[in-house]
Amino acid sequence: METKKNILEMAFRLFLKDGFRAVSLNEVIREANVTKGCFYHYFKSKEDLIHNVIIVYLYDYLKSPIEAFENWIKQHKSVDIMEALHFCYTFMPELTLKTGEKIAFRDIQFLIYEGIKYYHYLAQESCDCSRKQRLLFQKLLEKAKEEDLIEKNIDTQEYATTIMALRDGMIALHILDSSIDTKQKWESTFLAICEKMKAKKRQQTYHKEGDLYAETTV
Repeated sequence: METKKNILEMAFRLFLKDGFRAVSLNEVIREANVTKGCFYHYFKSKEDLIHNVIIVYLYDYLKSPIEAFENWIKQHKSVDIMEALHFCYTFMPELTLKTGEKIAFRDIQFLIYEGIKYYHYLAQESCDCSRKQRLLFQKLLEKAKEEDLIEKNIDTQEYATTIMALRDGMIALHILDSSIDTKQKWESTFLAICEKMKAKKRQQTYHKEGDLYAETTV
């Protein structure tokens, strides 16, 4: 099994550097320092190898935002809804190999984008993970409405979709230009979203006789 893991990790490193399509099977065999016979003992073909790399590395990466939130919930006895929304919105997935080496964020995102283009099962998994995250945002927004933290007339499904789009946009910006301060952008856009959604305080004004004559929003 260690040999199989070694082949998978070496293939993953090569794919991160050059992409799924550009890396040849001979390169993987050479860099993993195994024979062709050894490779075919564990994998039927290059496509089988790619499938295994996607399952082992990319699936876990795509699922990590939901799993991170579930762990965050377990660590908090009482949950502040806005804090939970902030955690989900600003969470940056990371992938660390068993050696302790962290994979560059841009490299793994580029590989995912290429994989989505060519492998339907990765595209489906990506869509499923995005849908789960969107539903999570919607659930948190519904809870925020119940606690009068945001306006009652807000369409939570629409806002959840908008929040996801904004967050993914920040990721895309970081991929295109790593000099952009993604965390600062996330913080500023999150504050803007909260300001847009937050419940307005109602101030009632009365005649001195006590009859209500005006209600203003401040």
